[in-house]
Amino acid sequence: MKERCPVCGAEGKLEFKPYNIPYFGDIMLFTLSCPSCGYHSSDVLLLSSGRNKKRHELLVSSVEDLSSTVVRSSYARIEIPELGVNVEPRRGESFITTVEGVLIRVERVVKMLWRNEEGEKRERAERLLQRIAEIKAGKASMRLIIEDPTGNSAIIPPQ
Repeated sequence: MKERCPVCGAEGKLEFKPYNIPYFGDIMLFTLSCPSCGYHSSDVLLLSSGRNKKRHELLVSSVEDLSSTVVRSSYARIEIPELGVNVEPRRGESFITTVEGVLIRVERVVKMLWRNEEGEKRERAERLLQRIAEIKAGKASMRLIIEDPTGNSAIIPPQ
């Protein structure tokens, strides 16, 4: 389906793809891509009725927990208190990944933001990256919290 790009006004491509996520239900994944300016956005919508929990929390304390599925709509806020991480909602930034995938996203941002820093900021970034490595190795724990006023997000432990 064609849709006008919100950035440049050119004709973009809007796609809808249904997915079934085990132990969660049916969702619809929306993506909009603009070949003119490169704009891209995505979002998810829960299709199964009756499941619209607005807050999800998972204690990640083992390597197995890292494979839990994370469904995040663009309206969801993610928090990892032990790392001091808060990811505020941004339109067009939904995803389906794992807990490890969320940690990899955090790692990328830390490396990008602090690659040219020195002193205390650099040391803080290195401590944060070390803590993430410990969590991924199962040597430290963390809580992953998702709050979504639309109820279109979830954390699904491995079955």
